[in-house]
Amino acid sequence: MTPDAIDPVPVSDRPARTTHWVGLGVGVGLLSIVIGLLVIFWPGASVVVIAWLFAIQLILSGILQLVSAFKDDRGAGWHVLMGLLGAMSILVGLLCLRAPLQTAVVLGLLIGATWVIGGVIGIVQAIGAGPGSHRGWRITSGIISVLGGAVVLVYPGLSFVAMTWLFAIVLVMIGVVLLAESFLTRREGTEAPVQAEGRHSSAAAPSST
Repeated sequence: MTPDAIDPVPVSDRPARTTHWVGLGVGVGLLSIVIGLLVIFWPGASVVVIAWLFAIQLILSGILQLVSAFKDDRGAGWHVLMGLLGAMSILVGLLCLRAPLQTAVVLGLLIGATWVIGGVIGIVQAIGAGPGSHRGWRITSGIISVLGGAVVLVYPGLSFVAMTWLFAIVLVMIGVVLLAESFLTRREGTEAPVQAEGRHSSAAAPSST
């Protein structure tokens, strides 16, 4: 079976297929890092400001997950899980913008639950993914999300400062992992056509014997 038979999308089309994901991944990764650093170095930020920052990150992450759900060729199960996770992230992000919910405890529970569920789904999907799918980076990102969300859910009485610092650190770490995965995906998408062309040329070359 040839490599093209494994993936129904032609090798020459894979860079175009992955470009949209890489662009969103880099954007969300950079945004996560920037928001995390803002929270760390802006100790006087109010609950409302923090809520808006996290809401923006959650909404954009949800959009990335929805794009991944509809564009990746990984079966119906993957599409459903990522679609639900994306919708949930966007919903929680919108809830964070509502004034009655902009309290430290409620924000912590909303974001913590989203991260735990998203992290578990990410770990399960990474374990079931095939070789070359950066499962190590995805498992790492999932573990970080689960641990960060679980701490807030288990200790909802954390002070506002402690909670924001925890979320900020988790955001920076997730952003770094997302950037690494995006750049690896881009490199694979760039190298795949070159490798495929070399294999096809070798197969088409006439035998010297």
